[in-house]
Amino acid sequence: MNEIELKRRLLIMEYFKKYPNVFSEMEKNFILNYCETKANERLIPEVVRELYDELGFLCDTENIYIGFIKLIDEIFSIKDKKIIEVGGGVLPRLGERIASYQNKGFITVYDPRLSVYKVQKQKLKLVRESFDKTVDVSNTDLIIGLMPCKAAEIIVDVATHNKKDFVVALCEGGSHGEEYDFYEDDEEWRNSLIKQARREVNKNAMGKLKIKYMHEYANPYPVIYNEK
Repeated sequence: MNEIELKRRLLIMEYFKKYPNVFSEMEKNFILNYCETKANERLIPEVVRELYDELGFLCDTENIYIGFIKLIDEIFSIKDKKIIEVGGGVLPRLGERIASYQNKGFITVYDPRLSVYKVQKQKLKLVRESFDKTVDVSNTDLIIGLMPCKAAEIIVDVATHNKKDFVVALCEGGSHGEEYDFYEDDEEWRNSLIKQARREVNKNAMGKLKIKYMHEYANPYPVIYNEK
């Protein structure tokens, strides 16, 4: 372990001690193991990525939160938008960064896993619940998700049925082949979701479905959004 990795480990251990209930023991072990064995990987797992950004380990040019915000802002100009983020994670780093970037807008982050140590701010509302079709999105301009796994499906469904703009960065989509998942692999799942999104965007006169990538952040998965 080099000096940088050792320093990171010490800071991570200090964080665990200060906030003992943020991560489970399994997650803590995973984070520490990742820090020691995969320090040079660029596409960082969600639970590690959140903590790394919280502790300032990620440089701006490789920080996917910064990259995703830039991408969204180029499409929809988000400073004054009322935004919902689905699947904000344990540490809502994307939501916190967007809130600090906004002027008149604000962001509401949904995730039952949100840390109890995180508090709401003027432009940041935290909802420790799952996002579903019962959520009132009438006062919302934009619904987003950064690699929210299968929650991408509900984002597309709610957004298109309510004619709300959306941006979703897809991922591997979680496990496949279980009883209520008929997809054999992640590529089949992504292709099916993209087809569904394109169909619903067209049906609801929301423009066209567009696809971009964030390869510069080592992310091989597509980002889908509607463009009017």
